[in-house]
Amino acid sequence: MLGKTKSRHAGKIAVPSMGKTLESFVSNNLGRSPFIIIYDDETQKHNFFENIGFRIQDGAGLKAAEIIIQNKADVLLTKEIGRKAYSVLMKEHIDINVLSLSGTVKSAIKKFLKKRI
Repeated sequence: MLGKTKSRHAGKIAVPSMGKTLESFVSNNLGRSPFIIIYDDETQKHNFFENIGFRIQDGAGLKAAEIIIQNKADVLLTKEIGRKAYSVLMKEHIDINVLSLSGTVKSAIKKFLKKRI
């Protein structure tokens, strides 16, 4: 087969989370989420990272954005994102998807991946 075919994998998906597992609920706000979960669609494994922005007054969204960039996420699924974090992530070509419903990290990832097929 000639030419490139688009991978069916989404790559690494970042989700702001209230906890450390895929069963945790998605946080309502990227900057104020206690954790960021990074799910690798190819290996189907995930890691969690503590968001130090959760505890600071200003720049919380930027701290969360740093975690996402440092861990080479390709996609962000979030309910809410501030202007500064949005701008930084867009410059890094991270695909930002705003979620309309609450639920678990796992359900948000599943729903996103189903739309890609």
